[in-house]
Amino acid sequence: MEPLLIKRIVFDFFDGKATAIQRKYLEEWLTCEANHEAYYHYLDEWESQRPQFSVDAEKALTAYQRVLEDDQPTVTPSKVLPVSRSGLFQKWLPWGIAASVTLLGLLGAYVFRAQILYETHRTAFGQTSEYKLADGTEVTLNANSSLRVPRFGFGNKTREVYLEGEGEFKVTHTANNQRFIVRTADRFQVEVLGTEFVVYARAKGKRVFLSKGKVKLDLPQGQQLYMRPGNVVTVANSGRYRLTQTKTARPFVAWKDHWFYFDNTSLTEVADQIQEQFGIKVVVPEPQLAQRRIAGNFRAEQADDLFQILAELLTINVVKKRHYIELTTPKHP
Repeated sequence: MEPLLIKRIVFDFFDGKATAIQRKYLEEWLTCEANHEAYYHYLDEWESQRPQFSVDAEKALTAYQRVLEDDQPTVTPSKVLPVSRSGLFQKWLPWGIAASVTLLGLLGAYVFRAQILYETHRTAFGQTSEYKLADGTEVTLNANSSLRVPRFGFGNKTREVYLEGEGEFKVTHTANNQRFIVRTADRFQVEVLGTEFVVYARAKGKRVFLSKGKVKLDLPQGQQLYMRPGNVVTVANSGRYRLTQTKTARPFVAWKDHWFYFDNTSLTEVADQIQEQFGIKVVVPEPQLAQRRIAGNFRAEQADDLFQILAELLTINVVKKRHYIELTTPKHP
């Protein structure tokens, strides 16, 4: 089944709108361990779109314990009118209810497993934050990003975290050479031992910049790629990748100090960066203006700072609409 259709089924289940057939399919889909990562990814995305969602931790833990102990609550079905003379509906109804209760318990365990076993760090638009993980690894998250880490520490074999957005990692080396893996959506992962690198994983693609050490990339098509310091690997959503070499880390770490690094960057690309960093949609309706190029470093902690710079640098109008910002060329009388 297509990922988008599976995602819709998962979202319907979280919203309490899944049909019996959808719940049955979801139960079978979750029996495959390879689908768990996608399930937790959908869970994080669903939660981020509904910030008012609040988890009752005590209730969640109780539900999870019941599933582990196979201690399902007794459900007394309400009286149902017969629908056929054969009575088959009445005969199978108790079994159907029991199966539904078991299914809901199983799915409930999966739903709450993420909250119980993992802790998620999030940054808002325009915000960067620093975190120190249990093994000493230092992580700096860019704006509009999230990092999921094991709540009770890493295991003995590998150290795994899940990233959405962009983050810089300074990985601590362990005595037993324990691997450190950064997983993102679409089966993309970065595997390291001890190193410093930046991972970008957003809707328009993936990018990894390595400043120190050595990493191995696992690409969606099953390909593996080893990187050296100064390498930049850009991966399109189609799966195609490009390896380049850079002499400076500045373009890939400037965001940590709220700097925007433009190197012959089109205004369309600038608009995309503004939406990623500040959550503000920017529209450039004039094709010629959209292709104008910008070069330079500009510090902007707020979107208005950058809009002011663009207005002065390019001599353009910044017009606030109801749901977006429009950039246009001034009209001369």
